[in-house]
Amino acid sequence: MATKLNCAFRIMGWVFTILIWASIAFNIIAMIGGDSMLRFRSFASGLLGVSVVGYFIVESISPTCCYLLHPASGDDIYGFMQSMFYTPAHLVMHVQCYHFETRTITERDAQGNTRFRTEQVRVNTHSASEKFYYQTWRDISGRFVLDTSGAQANEQKAFVKLHLKIDLQFANDGTALDYERQRESFKWRNNRDTHQEYKEERSIEGFKEFNLVKVGDLKPKCFGLAFYILFMFLTVVEFYKVYVDKFCIDQEFTITKVVSSKGDLNRPELFATYQTLLPCIVYLGAIKTYDAPCISVKMEMPSYEINVSGPAPVVSGQVTMAMPTANVQVAMPTMNVAMNTGTNMQVTSNVSGGMNMSANFGAPGIQFNAQANTPLLH
Repeated sequence: MATKLNCAFRIMGWVFTILIWASIAFNIIAMIGGDSMLRFRSFASGLLGVSVVGYFIVESISPTCCYLLHPASGDDIYGFMQSMFYTPAHLVMHVQCYHFETRTITERDAQGNTRFRTEQVRVNTHSASEKFYYQTWRDISGRFVLDTSGAQANEQKAFVKLHLKIDLQFANDGTALDYERQRESFKWRNNRDTHQEYKEERSIEGFKEFNLVKVGDLKPKCFGLAFYILFMFLTVVEFYKVYVDKFCIDQEFTITKVVSSKGDLNRPELFATYQTLLPCIVYLGAIKTYDAPCISVKMEMPSYEINVSGPAPVVSGQVTMAMPTANVQVAMPTMNVAMNTGTNMQVTSNVSGGMNMSANFGAPGIQFNAQANTPLLH
């Protein structure tokens, strides 16, 4: 994956680099040609502007630049990996609502003629984000070993390009079902326009995807982010990337978390399941296992308010019920319940050779009375 990503950025970088060189040549030719090449000069200037913007965007976010932006030593990377093992992962859902509008654009040509054209423009109207809510999690990344074999075999290989990825798994079907329900509810609650774009992001606080780890004693000349920026402004940074690769080894590792919204992942019966998947680090011949206890994550569910308008119907009436007789003796516990629902209720009872019960219920716009008489058998 890292190799494919790097190749894609290399191709785009070379395309924009060649376009910059070509547009500079076109501008020189247009300047020599004078007024007879005004149109060609406009084309060359526009091509140069577009090429420069695309070039700096691609080269600023290329993997090589990101690696040089996050240098680390061997000791640093092991401490960093330990913090990643003890930090929970989050699955964040995002939506973007939008619609298209037809807009009329007025244009004038060199002769002063006016013409009109229409185009469809996307208009974003609403966006929202929400985390997936779970109770407990575990890290099941397994063994992490920094690849130093290349540095031992070749003294020039003094750095490891460590590409980290995040994987989040569901512990059981119940958690997967909770995820699907929350996802569909989130999309439904935020469906505010004609179209809706949905995407997900898996993240860990403090996570860095690209890490350049020094594993050898060699100190290459002109190696670092400052030189990368210098050669980028000179439009020869693609050659500098080849120079950087000469001293680097590529390695990938996936940080894997398992989450559960149904039950505790620290139950004794699950010990054998996760024992072989516990994260551990092999460093200087020693193996350190990070058997952290399952950590509970308290997440507050979002609250929603529903407003219902309209007058309540008025109902009145009286009901008398004759309960059947039975030789039953029931000892009922005493229970007090306090409810804040906007409804008042009062119940009284008197047992003396029988049971009389009366209840009055009052609610806005509703009146209802009920009485019951139940004799007891002796």
